[in-house]
Parts: sequence; structure tokens; C-alpha cells
Amino acid sequence: MLANIHTLQNIKGHRLGSICEEELEKKYMTLSSPKQKLISLIQKLRTHALQVINEHKQIQNENTNLISHNAQKDIFIAESKAENVTKSKKIKSLEFIIKILESKLSSAQKDVISIQNDSSKKESEILSLKSKIVEVEHELASKVSELEYLKSEAISNPILGGNDEKNMTKKSMDQAKKIDNDISAQTSTFGTCFVNDEISELPKIDTEVNSEVKDRTSISKINKDNILDISIKPNTSQIISENVTPHLIQPDNNISALIESNSQMRPCPEALPLPAVASTLMSPLSAYIFLALLIIAVVWFVVLKCELSISKKK
Repeated sequence: MLANIHTLQNIKGHRLGSICEEELEKKYMTLSSPKQKLISLIQKLRTHALQVINEHKQIQNENTNLISHNAQKDIFIAESKAENVTKSKKIKSLEFIIKILESKLSSAQKDVISIQNDSSKKESEILSLKSKIVEVEHELASKVSELEYLKSEAISNPILGGNDEKNMTKKSMDQAKKIDNDISAQTSTFGTCFVNDEISELPKIDTEVNSEVKDRTSISKINKDNILDISIKPNTSQIISENVTPHLIQPDNNISALIESNSQMRPCPEALPLPAVASTLMSPLSAYIFLALLIIAVVWFVVLKCELSISKKK
């Protein structure tokens, strides 16, 4: 009997007449809908949290990159500052060196100008000394010719009496003394000029130059012909070698050698016995030759010293 009982249901599948069941179902529906909403919201929140976490990670990575980049920038800035400091120090040192070099350049220019002025003065002094040498050489030639003329006159003129012989001897001695006085005056003037111009620089000459000058002066005393050929010009050397050398070789009392050495001075037979006049003229001649050689040696020494000083300065 019970198996044949059927329950009637409405369109929604509810049993007819079950009001409580319907209410419960309504309550369930009302309660189940917020749950689904919460589940959907939770899922949305999870996805959003994942996105936020990813963004946070990206931001952290970017932050680390920025920090490293800033650190590199700080290192670069520090290095650039150190380089700037070193470069500024180098610039200051170079400026100081430039100032020193400019001062040295100005002093060097002043030294060059002073050296040029000194060299021009030395050249002018050398030219003046050379002109003085030429004047002394010409004067030497004239004095030698004058002395030879006087000597030839003294030998060629005959002497008749004792008083005439004494007068002739006295006249020749006076003329020889006059020549010697002229030579000594020229020597003193040249010596004072040499002392005023060049005596302050004499201690600076090397010992080699002094030894060379001593050797040359000793050679000039031994071999007068060579010194005359070196120091005097060709014309003057020919005059001195032709006129003076025979008298340096012969003795004071040897008239025959004098006559044989110079055919122009050959006297007449009446004038041969004149040993007193010849001897009186030979001693001034020897003194004159010695003074002339001394003047030439001094002039040569001054010129050599000036040239050496100019070459050392250059």
C-alpha cells in the first residue's frame, strides 16, 4: 500500500505543501550567494596580491639597479674629483715652471745681449789693437830705415881730425838716443793703454797660453829672424831681415862682416877705420831691436788673449 504513494511536486521540483522546505531552501540560497562572492573576491585578491608581489619585486630590482648605478656614479665622481685635483696640481706646477723658465729666458736674453755687447767691444778693441800694431810696424820700419841711413852715413863719411871724430860720434849718439827715446815713449804709451784696457783680465788666462807666450818670447830672443817673419807683415819683415839681421850676427868691433853683408853700405877706403862709431851705434841698435821684439810680443799676446776670451764666451 505504501509503495503506491506518490508525492506531488511543483514546477521547481518542490514537494507540494512543504513550506518549511521552501524557506530553508531560500535561506540556503541567500547564504550561498555571498559565499560565492567571497570566493570570487578572494580569488581576485589573490591575483591582485600576486601582481603586487611581482610589482614589488620589479621595484626592488629597479631599486637595486638604481643603487648600483648611483654607486658607480659616486665612484666616477670621486675619481673625477681626484683627477681634477691632480690636474690642478699639475697645472699649478707647470705654471710655476713656466714662470721660472720665463725668468731664465729673460736672464739668458740679457746675458746674450751683454755677451754681444762685450764681443762687439772686444772686436773693436781687437781692431784698435791691430791698427796700433800696423802703426807700430810702420814706425818700426821707418825707425829701422832711419837708423840704417844714419849708420850708413856714419860709416861712409870720412873722419879727418880728432875733434871732427868726436863731433861725429856725439852727433850719432844724440840721434841714436833720440830714436831710443821715441821708442821708449811709444812703448810707454802702448803699455799704459794695455794696462788700462786689459790688466783686469790677465789672471784669467790659462797656463798653457802663458807657457806658449814664454816659449815664443824665448824663441824670439834666440831666433829673431823667425819672430820678425811671424809677427810683422811681409813688407816690414823684408825690411828688417834685409837691414837688421846682419848687424845682429856680427860682433861690435867687426866692421868687415858688416861691409860684406850689405853691399849698399860698403864705405870708401878712407872710412874703414871707424871702430868707435860702429860700436857706439851697435849697442842702441841692439836695444832698439830688443824693444821692438818686446812690443811685438806684447801686442801679439793681447790680441791672442782677446780672441781666446771671445771664443770662450761664445
